[in-house]
Amino acid sequence: MSDGLSVGVIGAGGIARSHLNAIEANDNIRLVAVMDVDPARVGAVAEEFGATAYTDLEPLLADARVEAVHVCTPHALHANQVVAAAEAGKHVLVEKPMALTLVDCDRMIDACARAGKILMVGQVMRYYPVSRTIRKMIADGEIGQVGHLIRRRYSFFDPTPAGSDSRHWYLNLEMGGICVLYCFGPHEYDILHWYLNSPVTQVYAQGSESTDLYRGQKDSYTAMMTHENGAVSVLSQTVVCHTGAHDQYIVGSKGSMMLTGDKLTVNGKEVSVEGSSREGMSNQIREFATCCLEGREPDASGYSVRHSMAVIEAAKLSAERNAPVQMSEFDRA
Repeated sequence: MSDGLSVGVIGAGGIARSHLNAIEANDNIRLVAVMDVDPARVGAVAEEFGATAYTDLEPLLADARVEAVHVCTPHALHANQVVAAAEAGKHVLVEKPMALTLVDCDRMIDACARAGKILMVGQVMRYYPVSRTIRKMIADGEIGQVGHLIRRRYSFFDPTPAGSDSRHWYLNLEMGGICVLYCFGPHEYDILHWYLNSPVTQVYAQGSESTDLYRGQKDSYTAMMTHENGAVSVLSQTVVCHTGAHDQYIVGSKGSMMLTGDKLTVNGKEVSVEGSSREGMSNQIREFATCCLEGREPDASGYSVRHSMAVIEAAKLSAERNAPVQMSEFDRA
């Protein structure tokens, strides 16, 4: 095993910056290259982090020093870039959403499997210390059999801020998908079945366009999901609420827990959790490097996260049909 994983980052925008900082903070991974179509932006990032700058994907993938890539580009670009990286013999960490369709998710999974390479998805909430604590407490039966989980994520996200063109692609359904589902939803839908370690079997959802900010795109969704173990989870999201809320309640047969930010309370008493959500990206990238170096599957593998993307697709379809959707519709052939 080498001392560290040598990586290239595809994309030099906002989320790439989080990856770059976390790479720099970990001792089992090192940056050797970065690629972006904007020469000025990629040049500045490459100089800051001491890496080689590329403005095209092909030369980065041909760089023999690059053992793995981080894909940090707009959503619709993920699938083709992941497939190209796998075919070039690189391990891949792709930012959420994994892809905008399950067909693309399957292409990504299959390409990495054929190449014998790791495929991990940036489901950073799985790597928050408090998330790990909650999952372990549920698995250990500390609140008994979970029957109900409700989670809210209310925020205001302006896709067209004054003086900036960097967010306009969020209004393009072909490039970004429905923003509330595919920008913020991948975290929220993923964490529900992950907490319970129980896949979703049925989804019933409704969406609405509360304002005209997203120009005909639904900006708010609420979904009710039935899990294989019998639990019911409810997720309510919006990107047009000026007063934010990000919290959850989990009710079990022996007790209940509540989470607001990093503050976890169980049966009314606060639980001490070592570490904070700010460590999530660093924890995630450390696991990616370790899995690549040791040849083992990450927690947020492509196969695991495919289920989360299927749940999102089911929520979208349920709202369109105005009827519950069975997850069996999305099983692989």
